[in-house]
Amino acid sequence: MTDLAVGLQKRGLDMTILTGQPNYHSGENEKQPHVSTHEGVCVKRIRAPQVRQSSIPRRLFNWGVFTVWMFVVMLLSRTEKEREVIFVSNPPFLPVAMWLACRIRGWDYTYIVYDLYPDQPVELNYIPEGSIPHRIWDFFNRRAFLAANHVVALGPVMKDRISRNAGPKFDESKVEIIHNWEDEDFIRPKEKSENWFSEEHDLVDQFTILYSGNIGDFHDLETLVEAAVKFEDENVGFLIIGEGDNKSNIVSLAEEFDIRGETVEFLPYQPWDDLPYSLTSADVSVVTVKEGFEGICVSSKLYTAMAAGTPVLTIAQPDDDESRIIDQFNAGIHVSQGDVEGIVEAIERWRSNLEFVEQQGANAREAFETNFTADESIDRYYRMLVK
Repeated sequence: MTDLAVGLQKRGLDMTILTGQPNYHSGENEKQPHVSTHEGVCVKRIRAPQVRQSSIPRRLFNWGVFTVWMFVVMLLSRTEKEREVIFVSNPPFLPVAMWLACRIRGWDYTYIVYDLYPDQPVELNYIPEGSIPHRIWDFFNRRAFLAANHVVALGPVMKDRISRNAGPKFDESKVEIIHNWEDEDFIRPKEKSENWFSEEHDLVDQFTILYSGNIGDFHDLETLVEAAVKFEDENVGFLIIGEGDNKSNIVSLAEEFDIRGETVEFLPYQPWDDLPYSLTSADVSVVTVKEGFEGICVSSKLYTAMAAGTPVLTIAQPDDDESRIIDQFNAGIHVSQGDVEGIVEAIERWRSNLEFVEQQGANAREAFETNFTADESIDRYYRMLVK
């Protein structure tokens, strides 16, 4: 969203950002000024208290405070300029609050869907499908789709699911497919032998599979750890970098199989300046989503993995957006969730044919540079907003 705001400002749109204070579940969370300017964009942060997002109750607290605060701010804000609102699907109740605020104020808005609600909590069994909370949430979210000037989906499967959720009265032509992106200059392919991160963590001489990112309930890392057992006595390593609500379970699973520290290594989130090295330190990058999440989200890790110039092991259904992209560009191999043997076969295929690894890695980077850069996607946002 920072890239998008700055990019649209540079293209001539007058952008103002309303956001919260840093509250990540790891790393620095230094309090920021309530009003500041970032690369020409005015940034206004809420004054209400927020806490570090280290658990679901804390996250729910932050979500509730942020949503209510933003609703009130939007209702009471004064502006003499024509205003169009752009908001994302997170926090989960924000779209409903913004729909209501924009309806009251008479503003057009663009709804960017990063995660589709209430589908996500239903698939995670947080709320029962067809329950009263589900039906109420779905009713109001449908209204948010129907009244939107533009809806942005991250892939064709997500677009189809949005259209189904929004109902028969929804004009699906208002849905634009605009992919997320990675910075092509920040993340560049690197040889492991020339990467200090690979050397520091003994990744150079072994065939390494890397997962880096949030370790949540909607990422199927269980299948990856189960596959790692098959390589316990071989020169293959699995590196899992990140934090999240499900990390303790994944660590416990590796310990249960007695492969933690040897076959499977865990590291916390890495400093920002180290990411160009940590994300390019392996032979294969992993992108994984939970079964049932087809069209609910498109993992942003996909674009980062492709930018790194490594083949992508995608753990997803064959008709998911992530799998379709990998197949389209021959940039990796996809297997279904729970398919341990499929992962084993994919890794065996790669490590027995390093030319195949190199070719798929090159395909991934080429496809990324052609389709998934910031300029490409921000240009599409700009054209959508000004037409």
